[in-house]
Formats: sequence, C-alpha cells, structure tokens
Amino acid sequence: MDVHLERGLSIMKGLITKDLLGLKQVALTMGVLMVFYLFLGFMSMKDASGGMMYLSIMALVINIMVPLSCAGYDEQCGWDQFGASFPVSRGQIVLSRYIVNLLVICFTTFVVIVGDMIFAAFGGNPAGVAGYIVPIIVSLVYISIMNPIIYKFGVQKSRIIVMVVFLLPSILFFALSMLLSGREEGPSSELVDVIDKISSLSLAKMIAAEIGVAALAAIVYALSLLLSISIYRKKEL
Repeated sequence: MDVHLERGLSIMKGLITKDLLGLKQVALTMGVLMVFYLFLGFMSMKDASGGMMYLSIMALVINIMVPLSCAGYDEQCGWDQFGASFPVSRGQIVLSRYIVNLLVICFTTFVVIVGDMIFAAFGGNPAGVAGYIVPIIVSLVYISIMNPIIYKFGVQKSRIIVMVVFLLPSILFFALSMLLSGREEGPSSELVDVIDKISSLSLAKMIAAEIGVAALAAIVYALSLLLSISIYRKKEL
C-alpha cells in the first residue's frame, strides 16, 4: 500500500475513533431514547404505521444528536486548537465527522430494521424497505443543514439556529393544516389529487421514488461536506 495512502487512512481512523469515543458521553441518553421509542413502537405496532413512526422518530432524534454532541465535545476539550498542532488537514477533520454521521445513520437504520422485524414477528404491520429509507433521507438532509451551521457559528449559537430549522417545517405544516381545516370546501382538489397519486403508487414505484430522493439527499450531503470544509479552512482557531 502507498505510504501516503496508508498514513491518510491511519489519520482518518484516529479522527473517527476520537469522535466515537466522544459519543460515550451521550451513549446512555441514546440508549434510553432507543428503549423508550422501541417501547412506544411495540405498543402501537398493530396500528396502520405498525410502530414505524416511533422507530423513525428514534432514528432521526439520535442521528441529529450526533453532530451537536461531537462538536460540543470538541469545543469542551479545545480540540480545534489542539488538533492544529498535529499534521492533520482541516479537510480530514471535517470528512471524519461526516463519516461518523454516516456510521451512526447506518447503526440507527439497523436498529429500525431489527425493531420492525420484531414487531412483525409479534403480529405488527411490517414497514419494509420503503419505510426504512425515509429516516435516512430526512437525517441526511437535516445533517447537511446542521454541520455547516455548526462549523460557521459554533455549538452554542448553532443550537438556537438548528432549533429554528427543526421547528419551522413543523410550524408551516401545522399552519397549512389549520388553513385547510378552516376552509368550508376542505383541502384543495390539487392537494387531494397529489395525495391520491402518491397513495396509488405501487410498492416498486414507491421504493424507486424514495431511492431517487435518497440519491438527491446524498448529493446534498456531499455538497454540505464541501461547504463545511470551506468554512472550517477559513475559520480562525
């Protein structure tokens, strides 16, 4: 193996290990959240969603916790100044963080699949592949938004900004629901048509559509990585 490649892989392994060890601080919280949402999912596994809604929320909450937790741990330990004394590029530092995010998404996806299989074994409604892809897409998009904000403004300011980013879609959705529910004729025919078309898609078309959206989310994630590297390279440590 090329010496430079071997050295680069060794550096990445060390940076990833650093972040994973830092997550030990929130491991108990993540474990409690998993048990809590798995319990809620188990109790509602025979609903239309088959408990998948709670599994998805669990995966999303944990995936979103990771960027802030890792950045908070680095800030607490003064890693930015300490890491600057090592022969590690800022691009490698940012790339390792994005890889850790992906590893956590893979882990939560595995938990979602196992949880869904357990629910199905007890008579629940299995979500299948279509249900597994949605949390991945949402997580990739949210993390793509979060990471550049964290690198630009730091952890403390980012908490407020990220909270607004999270709450805004919920507020808009709630406002839209209230608006539509207040109309005498009900939701617009165009909206109903869109919902009907989505509902009438076959499973194969649904999965194909979700894979297409997931590919777009992956592209957004890659662009977010490049933006974060650019921001971090210009940042004064």
